[in-house]
Amino acid sequence: MRLAIRHRTEYVYAAPAAASVQYIRLTPRTDPMQRVVNWRLAMPGNAHPWTDGFGNLVHTVVVTEPHDRLVLEVEGEIDTTETWGVAPDSGGAPPECFLRSTPLTANDERVRDFAAPFLASRSRGTLPALHALMSGLHDIVAPDSDDAGFRPTPLETLARRSGASADHAHLFIACCRAWGVPARYVGGYLHIAAEDIDQVASHGWAEAMVEDLGWVSFDPFNCRSATHAYVRLAVGFDADGTQAVRGLRRGGGDAQMRVEIDVRATTEGQ
Repeated sequence: MRLAIRHRTEYVYAAPAAASVQYIRLTPRTDPMQRVVNWRLAMPGNAHPWTDGFGNLVHTVVVTEPHDRLVLEVEGEIDTTETWGVAPDSGGAPPECFLRSTPLTANDERVRDFAAPFLASRSRGTLPALHALMSGLHDIVAPDSDDAGFRPTPLETLARRSGASADHAHLFIACCRAWGVPARYVGGYLHIAAEDIDQVASHGWAEAMVEDLGWVSFDPFNCRSATHAYVRLAVGFDADGTQAVRGLRRGGGDAQMRVEIDVRATTEGQ
C-alpha cells in the first residue's frame, strides 16, 4: 500500500519568543515493513539531523530570532508491506533494555494481577500469551479516541477502563515487562478505513520480543497486530520518548498548538 502523509504542527505564542529548540521525530525509516518513496521536512531555522540511542531519526530545530509563530511540517509517501505483525530490529538499544520500567509503564501489584490469568497461555509459547493479553486488555479497557492530552499510568488506565491508543500500549508493555518479556512503544501513523472514522491518524502501539520471531507488533486499541496500514516513526520505552515534536523556548508567554495529520492511501497492494 502506498500512503501519502502530511503532518503539520503550529505553535502560536501570546508574545514573541526569543528562541526555541524543537526535537522532531517525524522521519520514517526504510525497513522490511516500509519504504520511504519521498519525504520532505519544512522547518524554520536550522534543522540538524542525528540518530538517537533507539535508532530513531531525529532533527533538532533551532530558531534564534524572535518569533510569535512556529510551523513544523512534513509530508511524503511511504510504501508499506504486510509482514503479519513481525517488526524489524530497529538497531540501537538491545532487547534487554526494554525490560526497564518507566512511570508510564509501571507494573504494580494490580497490573500484575490483571496480567496473571493470561500467563497461562504461555505454556503454548510466548506468542499465544501475548495475543491473549492483547485480546483481554481490549475487552476490559474501552478504546477512547479522544486523547485528553495527559498520560495516565497503567493502574489509572485499569481504573478508568478506557484510554487512548498510547494508554492501551503502555498497559500492554507494563504487563509484558512484568512477565520478563522485553517490550517497547512505537509511535507512528495509522491509515484509517471509512468504518474507523472516529480514530485519529496519529497512533501508538507496542512491540514485544518473541522467541524465534524477534519483535512482534501488538495494537491493543484495535486488537490486532500492525498491518500495512501502519507507518512506524519512532520506538522507545514509552510515548514520552517517541513524541513527534518536543521542545523548549525562551519567552513567548502562553502558547496554542494546532496539529493537522492526514494519512491517505493512494494505491492498494501488499
